[in-house]
Amino acid sequence: MPPIILICSQDAELYLLLAHILRSEGFEARLAASDDDVADACASAELSAVVLDCAGWPSDVAPLCALLKGSGLPVGALIGGDMRAEHLKLIKAGLDEGITRPLSPSKLLAFLHGISPRSEVSTLNFPAPTEIVFGPHTVVVSGKRIALAPMEMRIFRFLLERQGQISTREQLIEAVWPYPHAVESRTVDVHIGRLRKAFAGLRNLRIRTVYGAGYALEYHDHCCPHILASNGFTAT
Repeated sequence: MPPIILICSQDAELYLLLAHILRSEGFEARLAASDDDVADACASAELSAVVLDCAGWPSDVAPLCALLKGSGLPVGALIGGDMRAEHLKLIKAGLDEGITRPLSPSKLLAFLHGISPRSEVSTLNFPAPTEIVFGPHTVVVSGKRIALAPMEMRIFRFLLERQGQISTREQLIEAVWPYPHAVESRTVDVHIGRLRKAFAGLRNLRIRTVYGAGYALEYHDHCCPHILASNGFTAT
C-alpha cells in the first residue's frame, strides 16, 4: 500500500496538482478541507504525513499543526512569503518543513521522501557497547523507543556521524536541510530543543550547547563511561 499523504487545503486545483505529483512518486493523496475532515482522516486512515496549505485555511493552522504533531505525524506547510509570523507559530507548534509558495515540487518531495518508511531498519554502533537502532519514525536508544520527526531524525543522524566533534549551526543547515539558503539559525535552535526534550529521559545521552561554536553530542555507557564529545568549551 502506498504511503498516504493528507493534503489540507480548500483549493481544489492545488489538491489535484499535488495529487498528480504525489501519485507519480508513489504516494497516495487524501483531501481534508476543514478541521473536522482532518480529525476524521486521522481517525480512519494510516497516514504517513500531512501537508497544510496555509492560504485560506478557515481556522488557525498552528493549533492544527500541534494536534497533528501530538498524533505523531510529520507535518509540512505551504507558506506564502507574507506569512512570516504564521510560519514562526507553526515552527513552535512542531512543524517539520516549511515550503514557500509558489510551490516547489522538489522541496515537497524531498520532505515526503525523507519521512517515508524505509524498507530496512538501520543500526549505528557507538564505540561503546550500545546500539542505536533507527526505524521509520522512531529511534531506540539504550532500549528506549523515542518518536522523532523527520527533521529531528536527520539532525540526530548528523550529530551521531560527527560524534566527538562540534557541529556549527551552519554545518547543520548545509547538511540537513534540502534548501539551506532559506533556513535561519533560530530554526536550528528550535529543532535542537525538540531533540533535547525527546532525549530528556536518557541519562547517558545529551546534546550540549558549546557557546560560541555550536552543538555537540555526548554519550556514555552506564558501566563504562565514554564521552563522545569532549572539549575545553563551556557548555550546558
